[in-house]
Amino acid sequence: MYRSFFAALCCAALLCAAPALAAPQSPSSPKDSPAKVDARTTPVSVLHDGDDSTGARLAMRLKEQYNNSNLFTLTEKDMPKIQILLTTAAEFPSRPAVGSVYSLIWTYKQGEGQLAFLLAKEVGTLNDEGVDALAAKILERTDGLSVKYSYLWK
Repeated sequence: MYRSFFAALCCAALLCAAPALAAPQSPSSPKDSPAKVDARTTPVSVLHDGDDSTGARLAMRLKEQYNNSNLFTLTEKDMPKIQILLTTAAEFPSRPAVGSVYSLIWTYKQGEGQLAFLLAKEVGTLNDEGVDALAAKILERTDGLSVKYSYLWK
């Protein structure tokens, strides 16, 4: 008895809802087409200061990754951009092949002759095996900073 009552109740609810489901969409309802999203590319420049080979490899790897990325435009033009200041030195000057120390500073530079604004900083050590992993980490952090400070490029 309860099953037949429940089945009748479900049929009545479907019959009442059928006209609302079949009604055409009003002009104010959202469309099924995806919205166009603006491409997000952030201008970046990398400035390296150091005389150790590991630091030079890191700077070159960073420039390669920024140049190959769809999220960044590697540029030296006078325009608003994230400027990455990389300073490296041999960890032990008597044994330069052991490793390097680095200092990274992310700044926002509006243009030539303008004061740069500090966005983030980082210091650490690296060796030849860790160059690729560190470059990927720096790229990821730069992307996070470009999203966080995206209002600066508008």
